[in-house]
Amino acid sequence: MRPPEELDSVDWASLRHGMREDASNVPRIIRALYTDDGRSALDQVRSLWVLTRWAEVYSATLAAIPFLAHAAAHVPRVRAELIHWLANVTDGRGPGSTERTEDDAVVFDLVLAELPALLRFLEDPDPETRRAVVCLTPLAALVGEDVGDRLARRYEEDPDGMVRADALSALAALRSDAVRGWAAEALTDPEPLVREGGAVLLLEEAGTPYPADLVEVLAEASAHPPPRNGLRTFLAGLPDPASRTVRVLDADAGVMAVVARRSIAAGDHGRQGTQLASRLASTWRDREEEAFALLVSALPYGHGDTFRDLGELLPYVRHVDRPGIAAEVLPHARDTGSGTDYYRSRSARMLLGQLGDERVEGLLPGHEPGAVPDSEDDADVLGELAVATGRLDLWRSVLRSPHLRKANQALDALSPAVTGELRPELVALLRARRHVWAAATALAEAEVAAPDAMAALTEISHEPDGYEPPADAHNSWDVWARQDRGAARTGNQIAAAVALARLGGPSEPALALLAQGPVTWLALARHLGPAARPLLPLVEAALEEPAPATRLSAAEVHRRITGDPYARCVPALTDLVRTRPGDGAHRAAPLPAALAALAELGVTPDGIRPHLRTWADSERRIIPCYGRRGPLDDDVLREAARAHLLLLGDR
Repeated sequence: MRPPEELDSVDWASLRHGMREDASNVPRIIRALYTDDGRSALDQVRSLWVLTRWAEVYSATLAAIPFLAHAAAHVPRVRAELIHWLANVTDGRGPGSTERTEDDAVVFDLVLAELPALLRFLEDPDPETRRAVVCLTPLAALVGEDVGDRLARRYEEDPDGMVRADALSALAALRSDAVRGWAAEALTDPEPLVREGGAVLLLEEAGTPYPADLVEVLAEASAHPPPRNGLRTFLAGLPDPASRTVRVLDADAGVMAVVARRSIAAGDHGRQGTQLASRLASTWRDREEEAFALLVSALPYGHGDTFRDLGELLPYVRHVDRPGIAAEVLPHARDTGSGTDYYRSRSARMLLGQLGDERVEGLLPGHEPGAVPDSEDDADVLGELAVATGRLDLWRSVLRSPHLRKANQALDALSPAVTGELRPELVALLRARRHVWAAATALAEAEVAAPDAMAALTEISHEPDGYEPPADAHNSWDVWARQDRGAARTGNQIAAAVALARLGGPSEPALALLAQGPVTWLALARHLGPAARPLLPLVEAALEEPAPATRLSAAEVHRRITGDPYARCVPALTDLVRTRPGDGAHRAAPLPAALAALAELGVTPDGIRPHLRTWADSERRIIPCYGRRGPLDDDVLREAARAHLLLLGDR
């Protein structure tokens, strides 16, 4: 441990953390832990996120750990939060980690060095502190400390249910020979968290199919609300009780649905039931309808994430009572201010738009029906409504909005069927240098070669060096392309030049820009066909790039240019779908788009044949999905595998 008086002995300016190369602000953050500045303990510790940004550690993290351990030992107000932080920073950095870096090992050893002094707080008066120390106990044996008896007392005698539940989980790792007896006793414990923990431990031991009596205990216990919103901590590399429960449920879709249904019926405390419902569709195939029905049953609770999850599942459900769902969502869609309430109301309005309920127009704060939306949120809602209803007046209104986001559904859904009608709005976007990629691509796909469109595309593709994007360039591809290339020529030019060539204009500007741009932009050369032959050396080089997505697009471009899929395209695709020796089908899913491309070409590599049946028929998703926009990788994988089985006459 190092006291704050020694902070100035460290050259923090020469160290870095997750925000910048100069970590000279770290002493101020650490000193603030010793003062009562009116902030909560959690807020004070939250500033330490710069030391573990993106779950990584940095040179400043290593230097800070002894100081943070001292603060944990000497400042009771932040003790629990800091011990939780120290426990979390060890997660995945122990000797058994397969991706352990040198810094990970140093962090782990630094926390171990402080562990003996922190274990004395296992009997601290504060339950959150006791719980935090319990999370460190699985590491105690590494420093010669036997805490089994003390941990058993915490499980048997602690008055706090969360401490006892964590202690039971930790004991399962320390004393596996005795844990079955503890777990069996826990099934009748008065504390729901302990009953849940006991059931999970016994379910882990039993395996699937799970015994019905244990499932009943788990479902009943997990439906209870937790005694408080405690800090979430990983037990020094082991799953915390909540994660352990999810891992058990992940193994059985039926049991996951049972527990989700029971939790929702009991009030969906902490959104446990609806989170499990969403996970059901993300982890298992063909469970969208069941997950959707579970989420609909949770609508009365008005969780913003429930509305969002329903919107994501909506395109995958065949029979939807849209009026009935809209009637339940409508009361939650009125603007109620800011923070959590605003997120709920905004999410409800988004779902109403996706359901095609036109009443949502009158619920947008400050918006007049028929007017151009004057905020990003309003534009998003009306974009969803435009796609759901097909109303061109709404589509025009959204595309005219100065607050149109790149991810707006109206841009995502620009199909040839509507692009011709929306040509004036799309040309206006081109002239304003906003959303050039989406507008240019839509015009090219719909073959809209009108004079005004061709003129705008020509102007953009010949933009002079040193061109500066407009004031709202944060909504356009300009900034992204400049960051990627560090050059004056922009991604707008490339997108416009390729669209121009596709519409019958000259191909020379597109070829010149693609030759100068980054390798990732070469994918657009597929639209030029044989005219892109001058780019063939660059395409050949891209086939050797390490990034799978780059090799995939290069293979397709090579085929389009040469007309020969067997020279380089099929070998490259075969390499992308090849499973490695010892890899099971669930751990080595191929690139789905590559597998689909091979099926289209009528080629099934020998190396993938043993896996096709699993990829095609698995009830569990080979590639889990979290968030749904566009085709799911797992769905593409399944359909491609089925196509290969048909080619082989095996279906």
